[in-house]
Amino acid sequence: MMVIFTRPAYLLLLLAIPILIFFHIISLKSIKKRAVKFANFEAITRIKGVQIFSKNLTILYLNIIMIVLIVLAVSGTSITRDVSASQVSFTLAIDASGSMAAQDIFPDRLEAAKTASMDFLKMVPEKTRIAIVSFSGSTFIEQELTEDKSLLRSAINELDIKTIGGTDILGAVIASTNLLRDEEAKSIVLISDGQANVNTLQDIIDYSNKNSVRIHCLGIGTGEGGIDASGGVFKLSEDTLRTIAQNTDGKYYNIQNVDDFYYSLNDIINVTEKRAIYDLSLYLMITALVLLIIIFVLINTRYRILP
Repeated sequence: MMVIFTRPAYLLLLLAIPILIFFHIISLKSIKKRAVKFANFEAITRIKGVQIFSKNLTILYLNIIMIVLIVLAVSGTSITRDVSASQVSFTLAIDASGSMAAQDIFPDRLEAAKTASMDFLKMVPEKTRIAIVSFSGSTFIEQELTEDKSLLRSAINELDIKTIGGTDILGAVIASTNLLRDEEAKSIVLISDGQANVNTLQDIIDYSNKNSVRIHCLGIGTGEGGIDASGGVFKLSEDTLRTIAQNTDGKYYNIQNVDDFYYSLNDIINVTEKRAIYDLSLYLMITALVLLIIIFVLINTRYRILP
């Protein structure tokens, strides 16, 4: 189970809590100054209608809790958990950037990824819905979601290295998620060497969690790197892909040969759960409203209900 925030920027409103505490302390000091004009504290209690210490703190604690609940509500606090899914739909997101021409996996990374993707089509159950996207600096929808494996094979066969520079994993995740939007259970199989250089890693994770999409990452390449036709050396960037998988409830696999592909894809197919997301905002706001009513009653009854 994970706690996620669909509007995390609103968490900055929690900074209101130290401000509230500061003004509360100032208020207490003001009351104490006025108290010295009286013979005893019982007199000021009758005049001001409050007790100077413990009951003021009670209101402070309740106000802090109420603010926290409201901020969590407007921040879109949600929890995710795995539930049983009858069938998973996939998007194969295949890196087609220039680094995928490296030849540390025979005959090169992209051709090995294409071969493994073909085998993936053979391994999945019949009627499994699959889409194909490729990406470099831009994302290309090669085949929309379909059960027709002939269309999928054709799309995979036509994949080639893209001339657009860069590796935009976020764009690939957004396109893949849009293709899976109406599916009961959705997973992205991201095949890449991890050489991401467009957008930030946190953007990828936040978007995936917000849309309840699990990303399995296949890191294709070796730590020593491979050489492409131009003589450039490209190493596998495992940290990026491992972080994406771990933070979206997916799995990471290091692919250094064709056999590694078969193991990882078979393992992914056997995952029969989906991520469900539950929005807690309404419950948090209702709880905050109840606290507001309690605070109102306490203040307007001058704490007579407290012992």
